[in-house]
Amino acid sequence: MPIGDPMGGETPESDIGGHLYIEAVMVPVSDFDKALEFYTEVLNFTIADDRRAEGRIELCLPEGGARIVLYLPRPGEEEPGIRTGIILATDSVYDLHKVLVDEDVEFIVKPERDRFGRLIVRFLDFDGNEIEAVDCPPAVPPARPKATAESMAGGRCPRSKR
Repeated sequence: MPIGDPMGGETPESDIGGHLYIEAVMVPVSDFDKALEFYTEVLNFTIADDRRAEGRIELCLPEGGARIVLYLPRPGEEEPGIRTGIILATDSVYDLHKVLVDEDVEFIVKPERDRFGRLIVRFLDFDGNEIEAVDCPPAVPPARPKATAESMAGGRCPRSKR
């Protein structure tokens, strides 16, 4: 446990500074328009903060969570084409795979089980940045519809009496 304040002051012990969460993930891109086409139209992110003049655009999902910050790298900074470490969760990896196939997205790993037993897919954005999606079906299955006379008859019409 550290003793005192590293800046020379005395501070009481507390849990301030001990609560962490992921704020954002930085992803280098070569072209904002091309990147926005992928992240907003294919993956359904929305623009949270557009600062193109500063070389960055922040994206978020409607469900919240960490943001993705697209940025144009300066000389000496990491170039596009990285493994981002982004792992998206989806309620169906197979359905996501179908959508991405229709959008001509390039895959590193098609739907398969990884070494941890998770069902995953890995794909590239238009700059070659790698993204992973993992299957996370809802914890509570959707409610089943109520039985009706027709469904109880197996979808068949009731027999007529002879």
